[in-house]
Amino acid sequence: MRGAANDRYHVQFRDSFGFADDPFPTLLAGGVAPFAFWYEDDPLGGCIRFPTELESERLMGLPDGWTKYGADGRKINSAQRYRALGNSIALPCAGYIMAGISEVLSK
Repeated sequence: MRGAANDRYHVQFRDSFGFADDPFPTLLAGGVAPFAFWYEDDPLGGCIRFPTELESERLMGLPDGWTKYGADGRKINSAQRYRALGNSIALPCAGYIMAGISEVLSK
């Protein structure tokens, strides 16, 4: 599967997932790359699509453009933005966990 994805062999990549009713496998974590999505409605038009920095910020529950500029006001490059987002936690999940802890402690 990994070789087919790296070499852009779309048919072999698509066929390495098994049947439509098989469970979907986990993504491989071999290379440094942002999270990828597989679109079932367009299997031959490009197997992997990377979310933009804006989409990644939204997935993490951050405001639009949150990682665009550093503390000094200079623009941050894409690789560093993806790294920062990958090393962060999703704010909605953290809020949910903290609310549960608060509820238990307040009893």
